[in-house]
Amino acid sequence: MTGPPLRPTLLNPVFWPEVRRGSERAVRSLADGLVAAGHRAQLVTSHPGRRPTFEREDGLDVTRLPRVTSRRLWRTIADDHAAHHALALPLLAADPGDVLHAFYPTDATLAVRAATAHHALGVVRPAGRDRRARVPVVVSVMGPPDRAWAVAVRGRLEGLVDAARAADVVTTLSRFAQQRVWRTFAVRSEIVPPPVDLDAFTVDPTADRHEEPTILFASDPASGAKRIELLLGALPIVRRSRPGTRLLVNRPADPALARDLAAVDGVTLVDLDDRPALVDAYRRAWATALPSENEAFGLVVAESLACGTPAVAFAGEGPAEIVTSDDVGRIAPEPTAEALATALLGALELADDDGVRDRCRGAVAGLGVGPHTARTVELYRAAIARTR
Repeated sequence: MTGPPLRPTLLNPVFWPEVRRGSERAVRSLADGLVAAGHRAQLVTSHPGRRPTFEREDGLDVTRLPRVTSRRLWRTIADDHAAHHALALPLLAADPGDVLHAFYPTDATLAVRAATAHHALGVVRPAGRDRRARVPVVVSVMGPPDRAWAVAVRGRLEGLVDAARAADVVTTLSRFAQQRVWRTFAVRSEIVPPPVDLDAFTVDPTADRHEEPTILFASDPASGAKRIELLLGALPIVRRSRPGTRLLVNRPADPALARDLAAVDGVTLVDLDDRPALVDAYRRAWATALPSENEAFGLVVAESLACGTPAVAFAGEGPAEIVTSDDVGRIAPEPTAEALATALLGALELADDDGVRDRCRGAVAGLGVGPHTARTVELYRAAIARTR
């Protein structure tokens, strides 16, 4: 470790087991890396309970605050991910740790307000820090926001722009996301790809792929941005060339959607909330598909490659920066069912290649938790140095 241990405070509006999607998994992996490196991280988040809870979960101190639902509060809040801020602000102002690291737009605003309040209080800083020093703020933009997204909720555009410009460091997940943030908000950012748990998502040469060609859709099918309808449109085209091809779809929470998907010829619903089940699904699939739009990175693509399974995505999106060779997957040139089907057929052919597992694994070898944590800590220390 270079330098003394740090006490970073991570901010995300929800956390697992309640939600286990991209930013929640990124926070957990970063926390694991920080703990392994000897740092003392804490997370401030929210939960549907009526009382605050304080737990240490695998070395991470997790504070879960209730989501206040009073009508008076809701007249001033548009985004429900800010429902715990009234309780979080005084807590963070009193003890923000060495750096505040926000992973969601509303939490970016909270971090800036908490840092300002803490500075105004004149609380004595840890040994070696000037008591007049401001607590640095790091904002991680976990998606490639466009203007339509930014103006969809009252105050989101102004809040995110103000917070990003007040932050000491802004990070994005890919060149695609970096360029989008610059074009949308005129904010410069550092590219820090999300961590991939290469110890959990591994190649198992003894795990046989399914007998029939199998495509895995491991994302949330209820998310419109994931565009599962394109995949459903491509499936019959694929099945004409590869009869018996199955599409495994992550089971949605909505029972009506689950019934509709299960009724599609060739579709099988699978439960992927459990990590071992997800790893096994990656290993046994012939290819993983992510036909999404506005995808900043594509964590399921990276996880699939880490398990030795080729991946398919669209050009012009973040996953195209991971699948950079036809040796590990295919990038469809345009968002149509026909183009996607052609890419899927190419990826399915790779499953018969004896060396594809090692090539896929090698494509993400630099995206592990260790390198991600080291890069993040480097940015923390740089931000702290600038605020002394």
